[in-house]
Amino acid sequence: MMNTADVFISLPITLLFMLFLALISFFFSASETAVIGLSKIRLRHMVNKGLRHAQSLQRLVTKLDKFIAAILIGNDFVNIAISAIVTGILVQVLGYHWGVIVSTFASTFFVLILCEITPKILATKHTEKIALFTAPLMEAFIKIFHPLIVIFTATSNFILRLLKIAPAKRSPLITEEEIRMMIEIGKEEGVLSDEERKLLYRIFEFGDIKVGDVMVAKEKMVALNINMSADEILSVFIEEGHARLPVYAGNLDTIVGVLYARDLLYILRDKGLFLLQDLLHQPYYVPPTLKVNELLRKFQSERIQIAIVADEQKKTLGLVTLEDLLEEIVGEIDEQQAKYPK
Repeated sequence: MMNTADVFISLPITLLFMLFLALISFFFSASETAVIGLSKIRLRHMVNKGLRHAQSLQRLVTKLDKFIAAILIGNDFVNIAISAIVTGILVQVLGYHWGVIVSTFASTFFVLILCEITPKILATKHTEKIALFTAPLMEAFIKIFHPLIVIFTATSNFILRLLKIAPAKRSPLITEEEIRMMIEIGKEEGVLSDEERKLLYRIFEFGDIKVGDVMVAKEKMVALNINMSADEILSVFIEEGHARLPVYAGNLDTIVGVLYARDLLYILRDKGLFLLQDLLHQPYYVPPTLKVNELLRKFQSERIQIAIVADEQKKTLGLVTLEDLLEEIVGEIDEQQAKYPK
């Protein structure tokens, strides 16, 4: 058994070695917190900016299972070594009984404070810098200990399969809930105004709305009878202020076309000679169950701004315009402005 003098002679070297191990553990703990806690959006931004080691960091994030295994292997090995050294010193000084008891508390305190809590707190405050700094070193560590890491990850995956636990699907870059949270934070911190906040929320809800929810019902439709005179047609356009109006024959279930306000020029020029049928545009039919975001895409691709909403028997249920869709995002459009043709 070593005497007390021998212990204290080797104590400085032992403490230096413990400090070295503590720094390694500090590195692993800080790297774990920084890499896992890094926002995927920030990571993509860092890669796009071409920051040093950003590509290395991105590679780590794409193989998190190996990264976590490497962290646990390295950290646990170092922490166990620290505990063993502390126990060895204190057993030599205090004897086996008290040495084991005191070393248990001492090593636990040492590891928790210097090797776990402190580096993790530091990493939460300087996530990006620490993640970038540690990424290439962690990549090198993973390459060196790759066989051991593969054994551990394969064993872990085998146990998960035995328990019939499916591997987690890769999460999206950012979820809708996260974006909503960012909007709320932006409002609280003054980055977004209340109107901007409402606008962003309307955009989220836009894809869930159906055409039947925003259409002008059949009973409220403004339409032209195919037999109307030029003066009557002009009067309706002027009074209602619409840019486009459906034209029907007999009743609203028989829509024969759509008349555009710009075609009024022909009516003004040839009042006595014009044929309304020659000016009509083909009506575009949509079901009430169609999502408004899909209809918006159809409006863009077909270059139209009005559609007739009908059931499976082509019975008219109402109409919907581009303005109706935009109002779901920007809110109600001022009626005075709506009086001018679009």
